[in-house]
Amino acid sequence: MAELETALRQLGTELELPPTPDLASAIRGRLERPRAWRRPVLIALALLVVAIGAALAVPPARTAILDWLGLRNVSVVRVDELPPARPLGRLDLGREVTLAEAKRRAHWLRIPAREPDHVFVSDALPGGRVTLVWGTPSNVRLLLTETNGRAYIQKVVQGGSDVEPVDVGEGGAWFQGEHIVMFQDRDGTFHEGKGRLAASTLAWQLGDVTLRLEGNISKNEALRWARGTR
Repeated sequence: MAELETALRQLGTELELPPTPDLASAIRGRLERPRAWRRPVLIALALLVVAIGAALAVPPARTAILDWLGLRNVSVVRVDELPPARPLGRLDLGREVTLAEAKRRAHWLRIPAREPDHVFVSDALPGGRVTLVWGTPSNVRLLLTETNGRAYIQKVVQGGSDVEPVDVGEGGAWFQGEHIVMFQDRDGTFHEGKGRLAASTLAWQLGDVTLRLEGNISKNEALRWARGTR
């Protein structure tokens, strides 16, 4: 090893190498040049920070807001404890109609593979709402609610509740366990007194239609229902 080291040292003295370039000065010069794109990018970042701050400026009980990519009309608010809300058995679904009439009133309606037992329409939301029920309104097995792009849904979940993004439609989320669901009124506001206690729910987006399937159902079964809805 000593002989190899001696040979390498000798070779180093005999090689002619080009001068080392001044990389530090070159890089410093590039960084100091004015960039036309810097100002708008910095402004955009500042606006983003302001928007995030505004989104989190909610009543003290709300600890976080999650916006799901793809679910354009659903927001999730986490709270330390769920406020009182109406149970599933006390539903205000609107007026009962046939499925054919619901299709005429709401051309955007998406139809599941299995025909519902009851169909309700309501004009209380912007753009209207259609609710499909399996079972009866007082004894619901499954509930599929559909709204178009002008309606907005807010879900209030307890801090430790499981909310999982899922791959369905153009974006979806699975809500495991109880939470509170609220729909935006025609005046554009949410009324906590109108919130309803909901069971496990799958929410997903198909075009401009937001769908939420609720009931005593597993995530895998709910996904099969969702993927069979056209």
